Amino acid sequence: MQQLDLHCKIDEDVFSWTVFITRALVGLVLLYVAVGGLLYYREFLYNAALLGLPMPVAGGISLLIVQILLAFMLLLGWFTRLVSTLGVFCMGAIGVIFFAGEINHIFVALMLLLITALLPSALLGPGKISLDYKHAIRRAK
Repeated sequence: MQQLDLHCKIDEDVFSWTVFITRALVGLVLLYVAVGGLLYYREFLYNAALLGLPMPVAGGISLLIVQILLAFMLLLGWFTRLVSTLGVFCMGAIGVIFFAGEINHIFVALMLLLITALLPSALLGPGKISLDYKHAIRRAK
């Protein structure tokens, strides 16, 4: 029986651009949701208190600020794998508070899309267009 020797050739520049565009779009979505929570802070903090979040004002505002920081770090590509993972959990917590604990089908679909979009950068890394890559080059020299 003949053995096949197949290799998957990936253009690293195209891969880096793909991961960058995905990171940028997800970072903008995280930023949009966090800024929306800040703009409608009364409803957001009311829902946080309604759900029984301890210290709802401090907890809710700090959760939104953390998501803004995660969005900027994702856009820049700094600590990309950690930020991608934390972004899913932070977005999930903000979504539960925003929808007042009612997990509807649209929220589940949005969370699945977010996880799917963050998987390449969480599992494969940030690519060449990131601060992580530039830091790795400096460290190697």
